[in-house]
Amino acid sequence: MNKRDRRTALRGTVIGAVAAATVGLAAAGAWAKSDISFTAGPHTVRLGSSVHLAGNGTDDNSTYNRFCVQERSGTGKWVTLRCSSGGYNGGGSLKFSVRPAHRGQWQFRGVLTEASSRTSRHTSIHQVSPTATVRVR
Repeated sequence: MNKRDRRTALRGTVIGAVAAATVGLAAAGAWAKSDISFTAGPHTVRLGSSVHLAGNGTDDNSTYNRFCVQERSGTGKWVTLRCSSGGYNGGGSLKFSVRPAHRGQWQFRGVLTEASSRTSRHTSIHQVSPTATVRVR
C-alpha cells in the first residue's frame, strides 16, 4: 500500500468516526425524559390515624401519562388508590390522606402510567417510585 492509499484510508476512517459520533450524539438527545417523586408519612401511625401521601410524575414523550398512587398490605397485590387526570407530555400530581383499615405493614408507591389516549384500556407502567413502608400499630 503506497502513501497516497494509506492517507485516503486514514481520511475515510476519520470521516466515518466523526459521522458515527454525530449520529450517536443526535440519538442521545432524542431520549424522552421522565421524573417521578413520592412521599408517604409518618412512618408509624396508630390504627385510625391518617397517612399523608403526595407525589408527582412527568414525562415528555408523546403518550398520555397519568400519575397514580398504589397501596398493598403485607404481601398482597398492589391496589390503585387514586390517579391524576393526566395529559399528553405530562403526568400530574396528587396529594391526599388515607386511613389504613387494619394493623400491620402498609406499603405505598407512586406509578407513572402511559397509554395511547385518555380512553385507552391498554395502559402500561412507565416508571415506579421507591416503596414507602408505614407501620400501623
